[in-house]
This record gives sequence, C-alpha cells and structure tokens, in this order.
Amino acid sequence: MSYPAQLPPPPVATPRRPPGTVRGAAGVLIAMAVGGLVYGGLGLALMPGIVDRFRAAAAVAGVPADDIDGGSQLLRGVPIAAAFVSVVAAVLLVALAVGIVRGHAAVRIAAWVVCGLGLVGGCLAALFGVGQRVGSFSDDLVLSAIEQAHPTWWPWTSAILSVLQMVGYLLVALLLAAPSARAWFQRTPSLPPSHTGAPPPPPPPPVDPTDWQRPEPPATTPAAM
Repeated sequence: MSYPAQLPPPPVATPRRPPGTVRGAAGVLIAMAVGGLVYGGLGLALMPGIVDRFRAAAAVAGVPADDIDGGSQLLRGVPIAAAFVSVVAAVLLVALAVGIVRGHAAVRIAAWVVCGLGLVGGCLAALFGVGQRVGSFSDDLVLSAIEQAHPTWWPWTSAILSVLQMVGYLLVALLLAAPSARAWFQRTPSLPPSHTGAPPPPPPPPVDPTDWQRPEPPATTPAAM
C-alpha cells in the first residue's frame, strides 16, 4: 500500500529587523514622549505651591490686586496647558515611533513634518513666554514675585528640557534621512527561501496547448559517401 508523498511545510519568512537609525529615531521619539509627560505632571504638582507663594510675595511687595489675580491666572493656566499638550504630544510621538519601526513611508514623512513643527513651535513658545511675562504687568514687582514663587531649579530645568526637545526633533529628522533608513522605507517584498535554504527556482516557461497538433520535423540521415 503506497501513500502519497508529503510535501514539506512552507517556509516561514522571518521579519526583517529595522536598521539602527530607524530604531534610534523611534527610541528618541518615545524618550521625548516620556519626558514631556514627566514635565507636564511635575508642573501640575508644583502649581498650587507656586501660586500660593506668588500671592504671598506679591501682597508683601504691595502689588495691586488686579496684577495679583492676573499673575495667579497665568501661573495656573500655563501648567494646565502644558500638561494637556504633553499628553497629546506623547500619543502622537508614540504613534510615529510605531509607524516608522513598521516601515510605513507615509509615517516617515509625517515624522519630518512633526519635527519641523516642533522646532518652530519650541522657538515660538520660548519667545511667547518671555514676551508674555515681560509685557503683561505694569511693574517689575510682579515678575520678582513670580521668580520668588518658583523653585530655584525650575527655570533651569525648563530651559534644559526645551533645548533637549529641540535637539531631539532635529536628531529624529537626521536619523530618518540616513541611507539605511531610506532603504528600510523603500524596501520591496522578496520571495521566501526554499526549504533547502536556496532561493526558489524560476517558474517554468508557459506551454503552448497546440504544440501536440504540430507535425514532428522529418528525421534527417547523413548522405552516403
């Protein structure tokens, strides 16, 4: 009793691993997302104490009540807005990191757009923050009270994180422009290897179904000498 020959199981193609430039860009994006969340949460945690210290320092310095209320609203609104932006940015950065690791070319372009907007937005936010603090109040007593209300390490921390964020956006853009990253996003699917490890043979040429109707050529014999 004979049994039909069993074909070997089809080979399983192992997924390609993204190059170091792509993995590095994804890691920077995730680190920036985590850093933004930590910064936003820390600003919310420090906000009540900062507002209380500001109101006390401003009252002792003789700041008008309207300026005290305006400064308190500013000190409350900035951390809340920063926390909201950090959550939205974290979701976006993580989504970009996952997309570029999977090799989506459209996500690579979106990451470049986000990096450009992040660089421009960081510069504008710094300029807006300085202008808002300087031009919002009629005297320097409010600015002095605001500086006294913040911990001494907070302005330096904010400045360093802002610079690191801008450097991170620039680094991600450069990593995604590297030749290895370009090859990762322009890759084409290849044929799976055979069970022997060698590439599969090419398919046979097409057969004309009318070949059996054609007469065979006559056999030729060598001429007699």
